[in-house]
Amino acid sequence: MRKFGIYLLFVAVAVVITTIYGVVHHQLTFSASPEYYTKFKFIQTNLADTVAAQHMTQPRSAVVIAAVKTSYPIGLAIGIVIGLIALFFPTADTMFPSALQALGLILVISAAMALFCYYSTSNAHMGSGIYDPLPGHLPDLANKQAFLQAASIQYGILLGYVVGGAAALLFLFVQNGRIRRRLTDNDIPSGGA
Repeated sequence: MRKFGIYLLFVAVAVVITTIYGVVHHQLTFSASPEYYTKFKFIQTNLADTVAAQHMTQPRSAVVIAAVKTSYPIGLAIGIVIGLIALFFPTADTMFPSALQALGLILVISAAMALFCYYSTSNAHMGSGIYDPLPGHLPDLANKQAFLQAASIQYGILLGYVVGGAAALLFLFVQNGRIRRRLTDNDIPSGGA
């Protein structure tokens, strides 16, 4: 029962941390290209036509809303998957720290991929499947290069979640094996083997 409580706690923590991370990277993306939000992201997240968005004097407030709307489902998915894997750890005491390290690994890899994509500015094959960081047709833009760099950041973040998720799962399997071996080694009486 304690392990399930820790699982639920980790899911909640993953949602909060990933959402905060999302707000930060969306604010940085907005700094790279406000047009990415005003001419695409606010439309994509259904914020452009809302009464609240029309009355916002600070677009960065709308960026926070867009960030929360797009980040908390990712945090929930990460929390559920990583938490489920952590349930297989031998003790409740090893679950949470290992899951938290896996989450940190995902976020570090995601940030690294975002930086790589931002500086590479290669937009070939960007976006596919259910999420595309670019609109079907580019709107009239004052700074097309900044718009594409902002899209590159978003693409890198998502690509980083995928690569980081795979690395985190591998990390958890390895960590679980190490903990189990350590516990087994501690069960062997001293002086015999």
